Amino acid sequence: MKESTRGAFGIFLTYVFWGLMPVYWKALASVNSMEILVHRIIWSCVFSFLLIIAIRRTSEVVSLFRSNRRALVMLVLSGVAVSTNWGIYIWAVNDGRILESSLGYFINPLISMLFGVVIFKESLNNAQRLAFGISTAGVCFEIIALGHLPFVSLGLAFTFGIYGLLKKLSATESIVGMAVETLFIAPFALLWLVWRYSGTAHFPDETWTALLLVGTGMVTAVPLIFFAWGVKRCPLTIVGVVQYASPALLFLSATLVYHEPIPPVRLLSFVLIWISIIIFTVDSLRRARNSADLQKVENGLK
Repeated sequence: MKESTRGAFGIFLTYVFWGLMPVYWKALASVNSMEILVHRIIWSCVFSFLLIIAIRRTSEVVSLFRSNRRALVMLVLSGVAVSTNWGIYIWAVNDGRILESSLGYFINPLISMLFGVVIFKESLNNAQRLAFGISTAGVCFEIIALGHLPFVSLGLAFTFGIYGLLKKLSATESIVGMAVETLFIAPFALLWLVWRYSGTAHFPDETWTALLLVGTGMVTAVPLIFFAWGVKRCPLTIVGVVQYASPALLFLSATLVYHEPIPPVRLLSFVLIWISIIIFTVDSLRRARNSADLQKVENGLK
């Protein structure tokens, strides 16, 4: 198997894993969503640092604290963004809003495109403008279906888009970045747990529930490791295509497993989003192919 093929397979497994995450959060449905979130933050921090120690990357963390204040500021902000994203997602899944979560992650790449235009002054071609316009229409139909703004979908899309933007600006490696950003948020999560458990609440007596809470650190860090490994071995155009496996699985689990209702107007919003994704993906692949062909011509002229 080629290196690029193995990388694509690793990324595909990552997005499949993320797409199946509702099963994990549903298993913790008896636990308050906020409590699940703070456990995820704390155990992600613990697991990340244990992993960094195991693979001997502690020097990178020390170097980051000593000499890169700008990256540290970005990681503090990205920690807030990803924690907010986790909180919305966990609550949405356990509140029966998996379809809204699916829509949020479908439109997330288009939000990233919007950030590129607004912040990095990137220009859109005609296909990208068409894709963005159709996706906007899809969100409008979702508003009609729900009777209000799709706060879950937009919240997930914007928080993860902001997270990606901040990670780009910090330029830190995946596992090191996650360890540091959760380190900044973990004290607040720990204080919340101390406050909660100092009253009548206590750590779950049920062993399985307790293990699942501790396991939130592993199920958060392991997919990121697979992703970091895979993204170095295959073209970003492949990553752009494969990433839709996660919201697609969310959509299927919401409709087929958890039987969330999807009226015609709401289905239309998804169809419009899917059309915009197809246009966006085909255009990305076309531009990547043209860029590769141009590179071959330039190499031939040298």
